[in-house]
Formats: sequence, C-alpha cells, structure tokens
Amino acid sequence: MGGRGSGRRSSYSGKPETSDSMPLDIRKITRKGLLMPGNSFSWQWLVNDRQVAGISIRVELQTVVLSYRIKSTGEVVEQRVQTQTSPCHLGGRRHWFTCHRCSKRVAVLYAPGRYFTCRQCGGLGYATQKEGAGDRASTKADKLRKRLGWEAGILNGDGDKPKGMHWKTYQRIKSQHDALVQVSFTTLAASWVFCISCWTSKSVSQNLLTNIHWNPVVILLKCSAIRLSLSGSFNPVLVHP
Repeated sequence: MGGRGSGRRSSYSGKPETSDSMPLDIRKITRKGLLMPGNSFSWQWLVNDRQVAGISIRVELQTVVLSYRIKSTGEVVEQRVQTQTSPCHLGGRRHWFTCHRCSKRVAVLYAPGRYFTCRQCGGLGYATQKEGAGDRASTKADKLRKRLGWEAGILNGDGDKPKGMHWKTYQRIKSQHDALVQVSFTTLAASWVFCISCWTSKSVSQNLLTNIHWNPVVILLKCSAIRLSLSGSFNPVLVHP
C-alpha cells in the first residue's frame, strides 16, 4: 500500500495545491457508512485508476486514528484526529474533523507535510486560484455542460436540451454557459495575439522566444479552425518574421 508522500506534487510555483495533498473528506467517509466506533478500514487516493497513496483509519468515540507511512523515511506515523458533530436544519447531524493546530472544525483535512491539517494551517491553495480568467471560465462552463448532459470541452459545440428539463431552466443555464465561453475565448484570443505579436516582432528577445513552447503552426491552425466571433471578427494571420 502506498504511503504518505507517494502522491503527486504540484507542477506550479507558489502554494502547494489541495488536490496534491491527499484530501481526506469526512463527508465521503460518512456516506460510505464507515464512521462507526470500532470500525477499521483503509483509504486510498487514485490517479487515473492507479493508487498513489493510502492510509489506515480506525474509528473510536469522537476520534479517528490515522496510520500511515512516510515514504521518504519509511517512518510509520499514527495521528489522532478529534471529530465533532453539528445539527442539520432538517434533522440529523453533520460530522466534522477538528484541526489539531487551530481547533477549527472542517470537512476536509490535507497532508502537505507530516500531519493532516486544515487547508489554512497547511498553507494550501486551490488549483483554481492559479488559473487565469479564461481557465476559470472554461472550468465553470464545463460544469454547466455536465448539468446539461453535453460533451465536456467548450470547443465541442452545444448539445440538446436534456429530457425533462424546463425550457426556462435550460435557457438560463445555456445563457450562463455561453457567457462563460465568451470570456474563455476572449482571454484565449488575447493570449494568441500576444504570442503572434512576439513571433512577428523584431525586437523580441531571444530569451522570450526560447521560453515560449507553443508551436506557431498549431496556433495558426487553431485560429483558422475556431474562427472566434467575439465583439467583431477575429481572424489572426501568422506572418513569420
């Protein structure tokens, strides 16, 4: 079984990301019916259906005991995490972890280092915080496409209205989707214009050219194929210097 520290590392600079720090969600554990005193089970993290990390969990009264191995040293760590509950508005109770550093109740703990902590104590950021406006718009648009049952990817075109969905609801969601696509395409177009201007500019430095890894032929083909219709007409022409 993969131990602590065997997962992926973020390829971005700045704060480590929550998705790369083995998120442990008490809501998922509860939904599986595993949060029962006396229960012992393993919890795994998968990437492309391949296990990259795993821990053992033992449930006690208002406590869970996390057991895992640090991959870099082989050390086995046992961490006790307090749990608590709060009443739900419509009855029942919601379960929470208690962060051992700040004592704040949280639904998800992360392991950026030796121990599991809350996101703030772990100094973690969300992947979306490192995305540009265009990427965030594309991600939001894909979520709406999923609600509509459309194929993922804003370049794949629109699908049909889902069976059983009211036209008013469909038109509202589609309008939101189209607005997000417009933002994503506008940002993408601006990036292409910048790169094209770099390639066609005589004053651009060799260092900048070296660090740009986009293929100008690919960009030309994409510009020609997509034929973005923004506020006016966007038909960039790539001219080699």
